[in-house]
Amino acid sequence: MYPDLKRKLLGVLELDAYAQGIGFDPTKLLLAKDIVVDERVRMHCQLNLCCNYGHNLMCPPFLPPIAETRVLVGKYTFALLLQMQQKLQQSDKESMRQVFNETARRFGQLAVTLERKAFSDGFRLAMALGAGECKLCSTCAIQNGDHHCIYPGTARPSMEGMGIDVGKTFAAAGLTLEFRSDQLTVAGLLLID
Repeated sequence: MYPDLKRKLLGVLELDAYAQGIGFDPTKLLLAKDIVVDERVRMHCQLNLCCNYGHNLMCPPFLPPIAETRVLVGKYTFALLLQMQQKLQQSDKESMRQVFNETARRFGQLAVTLERKAFSDGFRLAMALGAGECKLCSTCAIQNGDHHCIYPGTARPSMEGMGIDVGKTFAAAGLTLEFRSDQLTVAGLLLID
């Protein structure tokens, strides 16, 4: 559908505008080669710092090895970095976790919507990565011994789960991820071929 680079770029810019229109703010286009993949990010998963290692099919150890993530990212041309921000009314841990879960769930739904839009626009291999662990189910199927996701069309791994250094990747695009007590920011991306 995109026989030349100019048309492809226009298509990517249209996806950026669409992403902003459905609720991502800010967004930023980046060359996929500038995505930072780092084994130390995956090590945080293995150390189980977020308590999801082995408890969610969209988290390690159920995700591809870091070497495969590097190869995968290398096959894409662009990445559209996505953020969603939510004001925090309370800064206690439980309230923040609830807001994070709700915001990350909404982020994931919108990321899949954007991925489908990219597909219909001719970017057949576009792939969204979400924010944090998958939250489609209150209890992931793996915890009941089932190794098949019940939402394979909408579940997506996070950037971190794939071994992507979110902070450095966003910094490469000139975006900062602020950690504030009054606002929550979740981040993900859309890989575009």
